[in-house]
Amino acid sequence: MPSQHQRFRHTPAPSDASLIGRQRAGQLAPTDTAGALQAARGCPDAWYRVQALASVAEYADQQLAASILEEAAREAQSCHDAYGTVAVMAWPIGVAFRRGLKAFAERELAKSLELAFQIEPRASKAYALEMLWRRCFAVDPGLANPVWRRILELCPPDWSWRTARLYLHIAEIQQDRNRDAAAVIRALPPGKTRSWLERRFGLA
Repeated sequence: MPSQHQRFRHTPAPSDASLIGRQRAGQLAPTDTAGALQAARGCPDAWYRVQALASVAEYADQQLAASILEEAAREAQSCHDAYGTVAVMAWPIGVAFRRGLKAFAERELAKSLELAFQIEPRASKAYALEMLWRRCFAVDPGLANPVWRRILELCPPDWSWRTARLYLHIAEIQQDRNRDAAAVIRALPPGKTRSWLERRFGLA
């Protein structure tokens, strides 16, 4: 019988072409949009292709950036499961918020948060949502609020070590940004994770 790790192996081993293409796209993006875009589109694996396209959109002129991000969102649908699609969209959504392309970012974030319900196993659901939260929070903490609400809805803190770590990371980042880590912890239902975090942050 296959192990759970084998059954839920989300990201197949990437081809060398994808690794090289993503790196090349990132290197070229600040100075050669056309070359970077060619490198990004040459990544055979959707996970890396979407990331590469997002790196190109980071530097492209505004109109082209919007078109590239739309392409990235379409390519994300080629990931082989819901985890891949939701997690990799953290890159284009983060770029869109930074570039002021709010309509795209909000639309795709809403779609990703809806799709997150389908992610299995539970630990992967927590990881994908953490990626989305981090990318939104890095631009503006307020942008991460929809992700935070979805995390509370879909990721009970005592599910697994991954969900416990998710809440730890969010509390740590909040604290590092001089925000209220206690508010994160007190939003959690009573249980092992909340008690652990209260002790860790000196709230017990």
